[in-house]
Amino acid sequence: MTDSATSVRCMLLPLKSLNLLIPNSAVAEIIGYSTPRELPDTSDWFGGVVLWRGVYIPVVAIEQMCDIDVAQVGPRARIAIIYNPEKDPDLPYLGIHMQDIPRAYLAEAETTVSGSDEGLPPYLLSRVDDDQFQRAIPDLDRIIADLKAEYTAGKLEELNR
Repeated sequence: MTDSATSVRCMLLPLKSLNLLIPNSAVAEIIGYSTPRELPDTSDWFGGVVLWRGVYIPVVAIEQMCDIDVAQVGPRARIAIIYNPEKDPDLPYLGIHMQDIPRAYLAEAETTVSGSDEGLPPYLLSRVDDDQFQRAIPDLDRIIADLKAEYTAGKLEELNR
């Protein structure tokens, strides 16, 4: 039996060139990909918004934020709906564009080793190496801070016109 103090149940969110490692508790839901409705005057990494449970959720492409790769839409693309860790009522969730179906992952202290963080893009906190897959922990606070500059009430009102 695994000691819960030394392990965290996570999800691996597959992007094109890396996998994001997110705790299960941060993931509200995984939904099928639908093309986000674009908002005017936004960055390339901000794809727009999707309607989820009656709420508009902004969708970001993390690899584009990090200048690693361009997000592509394939037949297995999904959107991960992530809780805002700050519990901000103006932005309670964000969507992350994924390339494939996520997988369950148990991060265990005994087998998970922090990888080299040298040269890591600003939207990623740390690399995690435990086998051949490239994994990274996203900096959700920084992603949300930059997203809030793009996703304003005025732009959302334009969408509803």
